[in-house]
Amino acid sequence: MAENIGLSFFDYLIIIIKWKKFLISLAVVVAVLSYLGVYFLIPPQYDATAVIVPSEQDQMGGITSLLKSFSNLPVSIPGLKKSTSTDIYKTIIYSRTSMEKLIEKFGLYKEYGYHTMDETINEARSHVFAEETKENAYEITVRASSPKKAEEMSNFLVDQLNSTIIEMDVRKSKENKEFLANRYSEIKDNLKNSEDSLTRFQQATGILMAEDQTKASIEAYTKLEADLAAKQTELSIVQKLYGQDSPQAYNSKISVTEYENKLNKIKAGTDGNNLFLAIKNLPSKAMNYLRRYRDVKINQAMLEFIIPLYEQARFEEQKNIPFLQIIDHAKAPEKKAYPKRFTITIVITAIIMFIMIFVVILREVAGNSDDPKVKFVRNNLFSFRTKKI
Repeated sequence: MAENIGLSFFDYLIIIIKWKKFLISLAVVVAVLSYLGVYFLIPPQYDATAVIVPSEQDQMGGITSLLKSFSNLPVSIPGLKKSTSTDIYKTIIYSRTSMEKLIEKFGLYKEYGYHTMDETINEARSHVFAEETKENAYEITVRASSPKKAEEMSNFLVDQLNSTIIEMDVRKSKENKEFLANRYSEIKDNLKNSEDSLTRFQQATGILMAEDQTKASIEAYTKLEADLAAKQTELSIVQKLYGQDSPQAYNSKISVTEYENKLNKIKAGTDGNNLFLAIKNLPSKAMNYLRRYRDVKINQAMLEFIIPLYEQARFEEQKNIPFLQIIDHAKAPEKKAYPKRFTITIVITAIIMFIMIFVVILREVAGNSDDPKVKFVRNNLFSFRTKKI
């Protein structure tokens, strides 16, 4: 076997069988020492888990629910959508603020034994496991040196998460209220200005209801035009029958003149009747009136829309409703979660035995080989003076 450079499987098996007593004894010793080392040197750690789900409320509070009642609202308002995403939970839980409160509450700075807060925070984060389950719940697991401490730390993080979300929700509602209050004041001022503008225009032009008055003015003007045409026809007939200087012709001419004057006054808007609009600028006056009237209606509609939102935001600012529903509070575990002594023992033993088998095989091959290169390595492996081959 020594002269054969290539070794078969059975050659390796023979070497292992040759050293079986040593290898078995070594495996037993390593296993016992590994188990004892893990038992005495690695303190046990315990996991406590709390299970939560988000409550059925919008992150924007009741404002989103209120907006749903405006089914015919022609616009969509971004940022007011309900969100049940739990991504923000992990951000809050692992935030520096939450970790510092956890460290201060349970004296972890001294327990972990680090010299800086940053190192302690990183260690604390490694003991916290937060993740979303397949059932859309959320689990917060904390590993600690005792079952009671693990329970208290896990429930503390749940309380911190809930209070932080409530604080964010209330702050958001406050910001909403301030924004809506500013919009409310702005819309009120715009409504007052548009109402004043409409009133001044009505006083200056006499337009009260543009559509009705326009129709009435056109009908009156049309009737007068028709009457004037009839009077003019009558005048021409009277002049032919009785002569241009006859009393009948004179009376007819006066009547025609009166109708003409009336029409001219209506055209110019100087007839003294505020119910009839001046024909010459009827389109521009009606349009100016409708624009002012439109501004009033728009601001009224906006005010009607903003008032309930503003009142709801005021309510949301004051409320303090728990955001999370706790399915399972963390309970003190009955068994340790770490270290897995048996698993660690097997792994350590397997690694050492693999190394020792490699050493034994190498020793056998090198010890029985006549290869000059192998002899050189064997003779000079632990020598610091290099010899020539």
